Amino acid sequence: MDEYVRVLYPEDRVVYMDGQPYGRTGQLLTVQRGTHVFDLGQPLDYRPPQQLVLVQDTSMDAPGQKEVVFEKI
Repeated sequence: MDEYVRVLYPEDRVVYMDGQPYGRTGQLLTVQRGTHVFDLGQPLDYRPPQQLVLVQDTSMDAPGQKEVVFEKI
C-alpha cells in the first residue's frame, strides 16, 4: 500500500531512504508502508544524522502526510 512522506530541510537536498537516493527535500514522496531510515547524505550539516520512521496510515493531503524534519547545523 502506498504511503506519503515529505522530508523537510531549509535547503534543497537529496533524500536518502534506506540507503538509496529517493527524491528531494520538500517533495511528496510515495513510499511503501513500513519502517524506513531517512537521511540527507553528505555533507553531514544537519541533525539528527538519520531518522528511523514508521510510515503508515498516511494520505496525499497535507494533514495526512508524514513529515520528517531535519535541522541545519
